[in-house]
Amino acid sequence: MLYLLLLLSFIIHIVTFVIIRQLKLKQDMLTTTEDNVNQQVKNIEDTLAVYLVELKEENENFVKQVGKLNDNKSVNNKNKQEQQQVRQPVAEFDTSKDTTEYQPISHVEQVEDVVERSTTASVLHLHEKGHTVDEIAKKLDKGKTEVELLLKFQQKK
Repeated sequence: MLYLLLLLSFIIHIVTFVIIRQLKLKQDMLTTTEDNVNQQVKNIEDTLAVYLVELKEENENFVKQVGKLNDNKSVNNKNKQEQQQVRQPVAEFDTSKDTTEYQPISHVEQVEDVVERSTTASVLHLHEKGHTVDEIAKKLDKGKTEVELLLKFQQKK
């Protein structure tokens, strides 16, 4: 009997050690996975930081180029204005043109607005006059089911 109890105790200890080892392996695997995820997050953050720095540099260069273009345009516009002022003295402007106020054209044709009824409005109008669903569907060239649905929707409102 003593041997049986010792054997049972030995088996229980072996099973316990195996379970403890499996739990340790799972915990190590989770720790490894967590370390991998943290490393990937760090790599992504570093990549985004570098990308943002590059974008910032590109934007600064772009702003400088736009500023240079605007400066060049303003210098060109000043030069053009100076050239125009030199070429056309004030005395040469034509003051004989008529400076009356704008008058609209009076012979514009009057066009009447055309208002078309929606399908729903047409269906409701014919239904109020006492037409059946079949008659409404034929007159409006619509399906009977469509007319019924339009009427049901309007009744709910």
